[in-house]
Amino acid sequence: MTRPRSTARHRLGPIVAVVLMATAGPAALPAHAATGTSSLPVAAPVATADATAHLLKPGDKVLGLGRTGFLSKDADDYTLIRWTRLADGAVTTLPEEPRTYLSRDSDVAVLQNPDTTTLRDMEAGTDLYSVSVKWDRYAGAVGSHLFVRADLSGHDPLDVYSPGSGGAVRRTVTGLPADASELRVVAGADDEALVSYLTGDGTTAVAQHLAVVDLASATVTSSRRAPAGGSASELAYALSAGYVAWSEYESGVGASVVVLNRSTQKVQRFPMPTPGRVLIGLAGDWVTYSRPEGLLGDEASPLTALTARSLTGTTTRKLLDHTVSGFDTTGETHGFFGGTAAGGEGLYRIVPGTDGVPVATRLATTGEPTQVTLLHHAVPKTVDLDHTSGRLPMAWELSRNNVNMWVTLRNTRTGESITEYVDQPARGENPQPTRFDWDGTLNWQGTKGTWTSASPGPYTWEISASPLNGVGPTLKASGSFTVTRKTGAHDFDSDGSPDILARDGSGRLWLQDVHHHPGWTDTTQNPESLIGGGWQAYDRIEATGNIAGAAAPEIIARERSGVLWLYQGTGSGKAPFTTRTRIGSGWQAYTHLTGGSDLTGDGRPDLVATDRTGCLWLYRSTGSASAPFAARRLIGSGGWQTYDRIAATGNLAGGAGGDLVARDRAGVLWLYLGKGDGTFASRTRIGAGWQRYDDLIGSGDVDRDGKPDLYAPDVNDGIPAPFVYRGTGAWQAPFRPGEGVSLIQDSRWFNLFA
Repeated sequence: MTRPRSTARHRLGPIVAVVLMATAGPAALPAHAATGTSSLPVAAPVATADATAHLLKPGDKVLGLGRTGFLSKDADDYTLIRWTRLADGAVTTLPEEPRTYLSRDSDVAVLQNPDTTTLRDMEAGTDLYSVSVKWDRYAGAVGSHLFVRADLSGHDPLDVYSPGSGGAVRRTVTGLPADASELRVVAGADDEALVSYLTGDGTTAVAQHLAVVDLASATVTSSRRAPAGGSASELAYALSAGYVAWSEYESGVGASVVVLNRSTQKVQRFPMPTPGRVLIGLAGDWVTYSRPEGLLGDEASPLTALTARSLTGTTTRKLLDHTVSGFDTTGETHGFFGGTAAGGEGLYRIVPGTDGVPVATRLATTGEPTQVTLLHHAVPKTVDLDHTSGRLPMAWELSRNNVNMWVTLRNTRTGESITEYVDQPARGENPQPTRFDWDGTLNWQGTKGTWTSASPGPYTWEISASPLNGVGPTLKASGSFTVTRKTGAHDFDSDGSPDILARDGSGRLWLQDVHHHPGWTDTTQNPESLIGGGWQAYDRIEATGNIAGAAAPEIIARERSGVLWLYQGTGSGKAPFTTRTRIGSGWQAYTHLTGGSDLTGDGRPDLVATDRTGCLWLYRSTGSASAPFAARRLIGSGGWQTYDRIAATGNLAGGAGGDLVARDRAGVLWLYLGKGDGTFASRTRIGAGWQRYDDLIGSGDVDRDGKPDLYAPDVNDGIPAPFVYRGTGAWQAPFRPGEGVSLIQDSRWFNLFA
């Protein structure tokens, strides 16, 4: 396209124009092409004009940007068209018309109804002229000039209307070929219009052309064939005093942005790194390009950002993080609706800086963030996990949902935490809250792949939301909440789930966290956590429940000399007991001790013991750490020597008091239902074959169904294979069939369980 000598009044500086059209199709980026944003420097802080007086509302659609203002459509009422003056934010409402545009390169609004088109100078507030023309013949407008296809049948001449002393002056554009069809104005700048048209028909090949029309003379000053491919709505064009730019698509090759130097006729072709529509513009000796609507995309693309590329070198510069639409504007500028992490969403003007490098200036803002932002959250300050079925629903409303989001919940007292991926809701017109239903579990002692119930205390939550499209930084937000829950029987770490104590052959005592994950069918046992050594001094260690008012269940330990010691609970899994307290002597008289059932109905668990004569004794708990038991009371006068294991189970069947199970030496298991006064009803046979187990432990409620369960370790070749018998609530058959407990790791040999 040879740049002609013309009477058109060109400014000395470059003129910029961009059109709301784009190109699509697959693209391949050569290794040497510098069009990818991965190589771009971080965008400089965006300059801001005085936009506080003319904020856009979220959802407003900008129709065009002029020299003194912009045209927009209201988000809530699309029949409401506004002209906003940039100087002071003054708003002029335009009459409702079926179609309203802003003429390219101007402050002139085009108001159309089916039979009449009016051009209005928005800066002056006056109508320039009106013409009677069917709107389907509208071909575009540049400045105060209206282009109309004169005839819709066959090849159509192009008329242009311009202001005259007596109204509109009509001229026919000269210099177009006789077979030109589908004429339309695709860009405009500095008293020139860029017209796209086709030549050829059914008998000859159809070809696309671009022509520069001088507005003063209504004459084509230069033209060029411009292979484009794709549909008209997919293509992009730009015009300035120094350059013409357009997009092309070649099947099997991909999309490119092509720039023609009007003085030298040199053509530069920039393959786009990925297929899809693009917006293009010209700013001095730079071309800009971007794929619109990238803010809500699911993939990062080098075309999401508005990129400026030098036409005299290979330098690139990121101007905006994304774009929605672009506009022909006046002078050495063009406009985009889009955003940056620094400036947020709004209307930006692109203009060459003092060094010639384009810069973005924000003119108006919607107040919406470009980067992912937390708008609201719904995390309660306090949650009682005992009254929410062990679950806590949480929600966070983000400014957009095209993110990969993770949430971390941490118990700041124990340090235990969990990090989970959070699925995003289905996309809609407006962002939807991101919901996470916490099941009340954490990673056991920070070990990934293991779970434990959440213990009470102070918690923090933190979300991390990384944009899928790479626009803006990762969102980090945090808050706090408090968990409350009751400490269960055998619950030494206060997480609501029972724990088993086991002593190895070296005298070390270990805590084994037993966890039944909500929604799972099996029960797991986490790796042992060392409590400490020296426990070989005791011949019996027994969990008693909370007999002395401590924060968590307690244990008693008996020396071989008969001295009894109390270890109060702390609720910490890593250090579950305080320093021991001596609470009595002479306890070597007993063959079995078991505690944990409230036998007397006073709300505190009690202790029972069998002596060598077969008598059963009750030690009612007092709640005092220094003297935790009242004087013993005989509640069974004989026959208890037939049992080799007894276990206080809690209230198995909803009776008046806690219960006991006892195993005889033949392996038969018997149930003793508590009456609530410290005594028991006659025994009931509930099963046989229990001799396989090394111990029986009233573990409390493993599966959190409100019914006590029974834990039975079966040690074979030193490796325990524990089983859980889940409670049914029926005294005739108080336990379901045994279920194996999954061990996270093989355990060591143990000689005592409690």
